Amino acid sequence: MGNITQIMQMIGINSGVVRTAMSRLASDGWLERTRIGRNSFYRLTDMGKEAFDQATPRIYARGPAKGNGCWITAILNEGEDRAERREHLIGQGFGAIAPNVLIKPDSGQIPPPRSCDKIVYMQSKAPADKTAQLAQQAWNLESLQQGYSEFIATYRGLHDLLEGNAASDLHISSETALILRIMLIHDLRRLVLKDPELPLQALPENWAGSIARELAASIYNALKNRGEAWLDSNAKNAAGTLPPPEPAFFERFQPL
Repeated sequence: MGNITQIMQMIGINSGVVRTAMSRLASDGWLERTRIGRNSFYRLTDMGKEAFDQATPRIYARGPAKGNGCWITAILNEGEDRAERREHLIGQGFGAIAPNVLIKPDSGQIPPPRSCDKIVYMQSKAPADKTAQLAQQAWNLESLQQGYSEFIATYRGLHDLLEGNAASDLHISSETALILRIMLIHDLRRLVLKDPELPLQALPENWAGSIARELAASIYNALKNRGEAWLDSNAKNAAGTLPPPEPAFFERFQPL
């Protein structure tokens, strides 16, 4: 908790707000707390880890999705929890083309979900000339395009400053590198987790999402080691010094 409070204070968020947020996350089942002496330690619950594991590859991906031209269609059966099921599917990347019909690109990388008594899943292939029209109907791509454009405008200057220079050459401290990295991913995730990850043929021309992802990848990779240096020197868990990052950490923002 002390590490989290210290990092948030560097961003400008006071300790009272942090404690309240952590308490709510624990109450809602995202975190579990262990108290050792006067220190509190938090870890993700199984629910939190599942959500984290699903979001991580979407946040740290590079390049547009490689679609196979197929779609997964979800049809919601009647039931008092239909609105909740609909929101869950939207959170999983589906877009609504009717109140009870949602679609999602089929990347072919994972098996489609199994149908149940509340949701029926089907696979289909849309005509090539209808793909972009279908995407426009299911998702608000204009709003997402605007968000990506604003992200690019915000971080372009930092990218240009780092380009061709190591963060250490610019005398960026480890804590500054960590904070820049955190804010970069905070702003990026708010966009990419709403992104249906459509294949290129379904996207508008001059799609800003691809540019934003490459910009984020370049900045993140330039700051990564300096940010890790702060964690290596300062961050603790219940056992003491943090262990090295897991192998998946080094796969973030790697070329396709």
